[in-house]
Amino acid sequence: MKKTLLVASSLVLLTLPVVTVSADSFDQKIQQQNEKINDIKNESTSLESLKRSTEAEIQSIEGEIQAILQKKTTTEEEVNALAQEIQDLEEKIIKRTEVLANQARDIQTSEPSNRLFQKIVDAESIGEAIQRAIASVTIMNASNSIVEQQQEDIATSQKLEKELQEQLVAIEEQSNALQGKQAELADVKLNQDVALADLALALNTEEEKKNQLEADKAEAQRQKEAALKQLAEQEAQEAKARKEAEEAAKRQQAAEAQSAETAENSAVQQAAVAAAQPKTEAAVSTESPVSTDKPAATPAPVEQATEPKEQASTGGWQMPVDSVHISSRFGYRTDPTGASGNQHNGIDFTGGTGTPIYAIQAGEVVEAGYGPSTGNYVIIKHANGVYSYYMHFSTLPAVSVGQSVSARQYVGGMGTTGNSTGVHLHLGMSTSLWSGFFDPAPELGL
Repeated sequence: MKKTLLVASSLVLLTLPVVTVSADSFDQKIQQQNEKINDIKNESTSLESLKRSTEAEIQSIEGEIQAILQKKTTTEEEVNALAQEIQDLEEKIIKRTEVLANQARDIQTSEPSNRLFQKIVDAESIGEAIQRAIASVTIMNASNSIVEQQQEDIATSQKLEKELQEQLVAIEEQSNALQGKQAELADVKLNQDVALADLALALNTEEEKKNQLEADKAEAQRQKEAALKQLAEQEAQEAKARKEAEEAAKRQQAAEAQSAETAENSAVQQAAVAAAQPKTEAAVSTESPVSTDKPAATPAPVEQATEPKEQASTGGWQMPVDSVHISSRFGYRTDPTGASGNQHNGIDFTGGTGTPIYAIQAGEVVEAGYGPSTGNYVIIKHANGVYSYYMHFSTLPAVSVGQSVSARQYVGGMGTTGNSTGVHLHLGMSTSLWSGFFDPAPELGL
């Protein structure tokens, strides 16, 4: 097939110099080309046979694209299940930590072990002493069992976190493979258009149709070059966004490391002070509450320290991301996967995996979850009746249905789940739920 397309492309190069010669010479060249094409048709290598062979290759590539999309959807569902399992384990660990803390306080405030031993010795009978001893051992065994289960759950949570990160990497790899197949499909289709235009031009003896076909061929070539240019620009934007996200992550890690070092030094100092205090005073200090707060799901301040582009219209809309890099705007475009149509009902912002995404205005969450096309997504209804849509999160949203959110509140991290060929946020706005979409750009000042 590639050899056939190469031959057809060669015909274009051979016919280009024709326009520089006289009309008679051009007609003579066209007539000679017609005779060659008639010979080709007689040998069953006509325009229709080329089209059929090209369509067979297109169907094969489309089948591979659908297989990748299905595998990507399955992986995304597994990622969401892992995230939910990790969340359940973390809740169990927090509750069990509270139980252990309470038991520790009870032991410290209860009678000392020597007095417990004395009670066993002072028992009126051997049977009573054995019962008291068994009760003490049972309590200690129960505590040990809780500690063992706590350690197992923590180890399981860490293992699931590692598996979750591996699955997220797999999603990006599948997205890259999908993007490559889509580019290959676009190239085959465009090459088919060029080849068909070339062969049709060679078969057509009417000057009027010849000129139209030349224009069609030029337009097909322009579309191909424009598509390749668009892909190159998008890849450059995504690479830039990934670099910015990596730099922000490094700054965040440095800040967290510094904060951890400060906290460790403070803890050492507090321990030294506590050790120097009298025993009774140390016992009172252990009565202080043990913090079991779950770490916030919102990104660290370092991530938000980048310079936000908060251009707002009179409607009070805010930017959904800190750094604005747009890869696709609202309106007509060629659908890269062929699954959603050529009307693009939103704006695509590019960035790195996990880039923070914020609500563009205060409102109520009306939908939050996962869909094969939207990936992990959120829909917010605002006081003015407008709906805003946030799609393709890397993991499940950070907000839930019925929750009230404020402007610029964190709702999730950027990803490439659903019908997506690269890490980005699809932001949409509409006057009704899933209908009445309009261009968000004027509202955001873009």
